[in-house]
Amino acid sequence: MATGRKRSPTQRRKGTPLNEQDWVDAAMKILVNENVRGIRIDTLCAKLGVTKGSFYWHFGARNDLLVAMLKTWRRKMTLNVIKSITLSGETARERLRILLALPRRKNSPANARIEMSIRDWARRVQMPKEAVQEVDLIRMDYFTRLFRDMGVDDTEAEKRAYITYCLMMGDSVLHQTLPGAHRDAFLDGAMELITYGAPDQGRAAAPVPGEPDPDD
Repeated sequence: MATGRKRSPTQRRKGTPLNEQDWVDAAMKILVNENVRGIRIDTLCAKLGVTKGSFYWHFGARNDLLVAMLKTWRRKMTLNVIKSITLSGETARERLRILLALPRRKNSPANARIEMSIRDWARRVQMPKEAVQEVDLIRMDYFTRLFRDMGVDDTEAEKRAYITYCLMMGDSVLHQTLPGAHRDAFLDGAMELITYGAPDQGRAAAPVPGEPDPDD
C-alpha cells in the first residue's frame, strides 16, 4: 500500500545528489550541440550517471524540464543582467554602453550559442517562441527606459531602443566572423549614433522589470 511519502533523490554514481539546475545545464548542452529532439530522459540519465528516479524527483515530465530551461534562460540572460546593470549606480548612458559591450565579454560566445539554439527552437515550436517574444519585449522595454532616462521622448525612445537592440544582436554574431572595429571603437561609434541629440544623459536608473531570482 502506498504511503504517499516522497522518495529520496537518486544520487549520482559518484559525487553529490543532483539538483534541478544540473538537469537544466545538461539539457542546455544537448540543445546547443544537437537540438531539442536530442533532449531525452534516458540520454540525460546516461550522461549524468543516474537512474530515471532522479529525473522524476525534480520533474513530472520532459516538458517540465523544457519549461525550466526557458525560465532559466530568461532569468540568467535577461532579468538578472538588467538587475545587475540597474543596481550598478551608473548613469543611463553608461548602462547603455555596458549592455552593448556584453556580446564581447569573455563568457559571451557560450551565451550566444544558447541564445541562438533557443531562437532556432522557437522557429518551429510555440512554447519557446512565446518565451523568446517575452524576453525580447523585456529587453526592448529596458532599452526604451534607458533612452527615456536620457530625456528622449517616448516615440523616439522606442525607435532608438529597436535600433540599439538590433546593433547588439548583430554584433553578437558578426564580431566573431568579421574583422570589424575594435571593441572600444565599436562602442564609441554605436553610442555616438544612438545617443545623438539626447538632451540628458545622467538621470537615475530605470526600474527593474520582473523579479529575478536573488540567488543568481
